[in-house]
Amino acid sequence: MLSDSHVTSLSPERLERLKRLNLDLIIHCGDYTGIDVVYQLQSLGNFCGVAGNMDSMEIRTQLKEKELIEVEGKRFAIFHGHGIFFLDKRLKIQFKGKKIDIYVHGHTHRLRREKKGDAYYLNPGRFPSMLILNLEKDKEIDIETITL
Repeated sequence: MLSDSHVTSLSPERLERLKRLNLDLIIHCGDYTGIDVVYQLQSLGNFCGVAGNMDSMEIRTQLKEKELIEVEGKRFAIFHGHGIFFLDKRLKIQFKGKKIDIYVHGHTHRLRREKKGDAYYLNPGRFPSMLILNLEKDKEIDIETITL
């Protein structure tokens, strides 16, 4: 998962490195800045992304503000975030009434790998930092931090 790329497009080198990771799903938490980044990530295969506060209307017409997906029996709440103070409370409000296993957000540009109770709170930080999750049904989540 990625967030806060703030570029108009990904360099061929970074795109190739991302492709070589052979990921089952790419999640981007917003602030692509350029629509080409969305197209480049979509071209790599299975993609889920949300729009961020710095994204253009062109991006906002293609991507929602929030997404709720299920992968290997885990429910992911994906949201960029906004405002000066970004609190977990805002994440919970966005997905009120939903059972969430993993909250994924961006906006703060700070890497986050935290578990509170039964839920994980993850932020890949600012691009080129990213998180890779290894999920197997009924097993603990394995989280790796890499730099593209």
